[in-house]
Formats: sequence, C-alpha cells, structure tokens
Amino acid sequence: MKPFLISKRASGILLLASILFLLFVGSCKKNLLLIEGREVSTHNLVAPKFGIDPNSLFAESKNIMISTDSREASKIGLEIYKKGGNAVDVAIAASFAVSVTRPQSTGIGGGGFLVLHNAKSGKSYAFDFRERAPLTANRNMYKGKPKEESLLGYKSVGVPGTVAGLVLIQKKFGKLSLKEVISPSIKLAEEGFTIYPDLAEAIQESEKDMSPSMKNIFLPKGKLPEAGDILFQKDLAKTLRIISETGDSEFYQGKIAKALAEEVSTKGGAIHLKDLQKYKVKEGQPLEIEYRGHTIRTMFPPSSGVHLLTMLRMLETKELHSLYDFSQSDYYHFLAEVMRRGYADRAVLGGDPEYTSIPISTLLSSEYAKEKIEDFNPQKATPSSTYLSRLNLKAESPQTTHISVIDAEGNAVSTTQSVNYRFGAAVVLDGYGFVLNDTMDDFSRSPGEPNVYGLIGAEANSIQPGKTPLSSMSPTIVLKNGEVFLVTGAPGGSYIVNAVLQSILFNVDLHLTLYESVARGRIHHQFFPDALSMEGPATDTATFNQLKAKKHEIRLGNNYAKLFSVKRENGILYGAADPRGDGIPLGE
Repeated sequence: MKPFLISKRASGILLLASILFLLFVGSCKKNLLLIEGREVSTHNLVAPKFGIDPNSLFAESKNIMISTDSREASKIGLEIYKKGGNAVDVAIAASFAVSVTRPQSTGIGGGGFLVLHNAKSGKSYAFDFRERAPLTANRNMYKGKPKEESLLGYKSVGVPGTVAGLVLIQKKFGKLSLKEVISPSIKLAEEGFTIYPDLAEAIQESEKDMSPSMKNIFLPKGKLPEAGDILFQKDLAKTLRIISETGDSEFYQGKIAKALAEEVSTKGGAIHLKDLQKYKVKEGQPLEIEYRGHTIRTMFPPSSGVHLLTMLRMLETKELHSLYDFSQSDYYHFLAEVMRRGYADRAVLGGDPEYTSIPISTLLSSEYAKEKIEDFNPQKATPSSTYLSRLNLKAESPQTTHISVIDAEGNAVSTTQSVNYRFGAAVVLDGYGFVLNDTMDDFSRSPGEPNVYGLIGAEANSIQPGKTPLSSMSPTIVLKNGEVFLVTGAPGGSYIVNAVLQSILFNVDLHLTLYESVARGRIHHQFFPDALSMEGPATDTATFNQLKAKKHEIRLGNNYAKLFSVKRENGILYGAADPRGDGIPLGE
C-alpha cells in the first residue's frame, strides 16, 4: 500500500482552512457573553460605547447591588453601603453624586419620583418630588414666545423638589446621618472628576445657551473642555455642604431660598420665596396590578406609570413567549399596537391628578384593556388618526437619570430624576453652582393653540399655579411571591415608558438575563408621530419587511431610553447598566 501523500498546494489549502476555522471559532466566542451561568449571544444586543468592556455592564453579588448612569455614583453608593448604610442610604448618596457628575441630566435644582419597598413590612411607598408651577404661573405665560421662554432662561424654571424629596426619604428610611450620605458627593464636586465624552458633547451643544456664570463653571477660561479633563464645581460643593448640615431648611426657607427667589424673580422668572417655603413632597401608595404571577408597582400620576400598567393589561391578553417564538413580526406588531393605544391614553388623560380627573381604576382594569385592544388587526397597523382627540404631544428630553438599588433582604429603591432638557434652563444659581431646571416646558404651553402636528394641546396638562406637569418617568418595582424580583427604570423622555415595559417583558415573559433585558434592541411607538421606531439589533430583514407589509411606517434608529436595573433571584443579586449609557452596576 502506497503512503498517503499531500501536495504542497493541498497542504497550504488545509492550513488556510484550519486558520479560518480557528478564527471563526474565536469570533463566535467573542460574540458570546457568560451571564447568569448562561452563554448569551450578542447578536440582538446593542453594542457598548467605544472602549467599554461589556463585561463591566453586568454584575452579581450577595449583599447589595446598585445600577446608575454614572460610574462615580455607583461607586459612592457602594461606599455608603460599606459604611453601614442601607438600600435607601445607598440610593440617596448615589442621587446626590449623580447630581454632580451628570449636570446635563439631573441635579439638586430639578425634581423626580421615587418608589421604595420595605422587605420587613412588605409595604411599598411612592414619593413625588417633581418640580411644581410657581404660584404666579398661568396658562398664558408663554403665549408670546412659547418655545423660547419655556425652554431656556429663568422664565422656564419650576419650583425644584429634589432636595426636599431626598432629604425627607433619607430621614424616614435611611440608617446613616445625612452628613455621612452626602459627604462623598461634596468631595466629588470639590476635588473634581474626569469629564466623559457624553458630558463634553453636552457642554459643547449647550455652550451658546449658557448664562455667564454657568460658562465660568463648564467652560473655564472660556475654553470648551475635552473628555479626560477634570471638572471642578466648588460652589456646588459649598451648597451640598450646607444641605448636609441643615437638611432642606436653608434650601427652602433660608439663604439659598432667598438667593434663588431673588435671582429668578428679578430676571423674569416666576419663582418667589413663598413658592419655596410652600413646597411639599407628595407621598402615596404605588399603583399596582398583578401580571403573570408578578406584582407590578409603579409611580402614581403625573408619572406615566398608570399607562405602563394599562399596556401590560392589554399584553396579557396574549401568550407573548409563544407569539415571539412563532413570529417576531407578529410579536412586534402586537406590541406596537399596544404602545399606540397606551400612548393615546397618555396624550388625552395625562396630568396632575390634583388638577384633572384621571380614571385610574378604569385604566387599571382588565375590562378596559380588553376593550382598548379589541379592534386590533393582526394583519394591519391601526392609523393613530383613528384615536385623535384633544392631545398633548410634546417632545420630552432624554436628559434624565435613573438609579436602581436592591439588598440581600429585598429592600429596594427605584428613582428617576431630572432637570428636564439638556442642562435645564441653561442657568445656574450664582454663588451656589447648581443648574436650574426648565420643567415648565413639560406643561402644554398654550392649550387651545395648534402644536407642530396641527393638534390641540391637552387641557389636562395646562399650566396652573402649584401644578405638577405630566412626566414619562416611571420608576418600577416588580415582586414575585411577595418578594422583590426586579427593580427597573430609565431616563429617555417619551421613550421611558416603552423601555420599562419591554424591560418587564424581557424578564417576565421571555425569561432573558438581566443584562439582555437592558441591552436588547427595542421598539418604540408613541402614538404621534405615527411611526414605529426600531433599533437595528431588534430586527432582521424578514421581520422588517413583514412589519412594512402590515403598513407600519418604520424608522430605524437609536432608542433614547437607558435602562438601569437590578434583580434578586435564588439568593443572588444581579445588576445591569444599559450599554447606551455611561454607568455601571456594582455589588458587594
């Protein structure tokens, strides 16, 4: 028998094939992540920002877990836990820290919502510390220049609530002193932190709008900072030190209050000392429904949590997991039609329940949801014009932030905070260094006048003295068998509600890992404009074409919401930070 011989040419081909095979295997491994004991493909996931290791965006621990849109805020939250703080201390410390590191998104001159769960009592609590309309505000205050005056400058500033909310919640539920909780943020503001690309870009985009005193902080010596430079905020550090020593008294009654009222009122704004003195945090029970064996608890109006729950009620009329497995285009079509109807309710009914009637019990009922979705056509999208009424269709800024915290006992906090648009009103309080919000723009600026879509602004969200504007912020806690399972929420303007909705579906219906639930490509429909927004990783060519055939106008692009979630399952705490953002989860 002759020996088996291989020619040099054949040998070369075999060698090349072996190399290609090894490269293929290596690339496959690179496209897999080991998460929660599973190998997860990155195919349907949004890629992290340049230079970010995806493995830094998910974490496991035993005792505490926090996820925020700021690396420094997550680190400070963990630092407070190590000093003996509980879940509330961690969340409040991170809130003050993110006020330092994300001034383009949030700050002590803004407002927010917070939902917390106490494991020992089994009770959950909801707090509204959103900005309020000043007592001299009125429905016609922006009639001359509605866009300009409600977006920038002192006339756009609502009465801030963040300090009142954080101080109250920490006092009621925290373990450490306020001084201990705020101390790391004072140091962060005083000693500075490294400017990251998103902040550098935000400063560049807002440069022309900033007041002179604001430019002194964010454009030192008149120069645009670059990523990698250090940002110092000495005046903000001074303000935080005052709050750490006096609580909210100086901010709402004393020298900070007087300085704020004088500066805003003398420069054309509507805030006076009386507005600050009368500010009250609103406390209540979260809204709640049962969904597929889970209890969903979310923020009451003027948050959009009620519409999140209505959409879940509509979604539970179908078995989503099997629908997704059978046909992704049918799944997305149904989900988009649910979103369309949920946002139609929001457009007509959304507002402050102390000023307008919101039929909450009806919106939470299964009967209402079934009636709402009964005209669903599996073959064709329903034009949004079908539901036209008196509407509020204003765009909301994605410049917000969210923090989720959970501990080993199942105590949990979900909080979303904002100064509204990028850098709020583009002014800071002189000598105190904090950005003032422009939340008055969240109202229907001129009810009765057509907006950019030729539609009428909703009366439910008109400007009235002391009123809180409608918000998409929807901090949410999900319980399973009476214990906290998932804590979730997002910044992202009008994209928030649908992002939180899909976060729940990914965890409860599709049983994905926590990181997949924040990184997965998402869809978004907000009623008007009548278009289905889709991220590339959410779909493939066949699904795209099938949705087009169902008469959806599809717009491919980024989803502006960023989910920051934590989960507790089988005694393990999981954290995940959205790759669209800048933060990380950390645990101990």
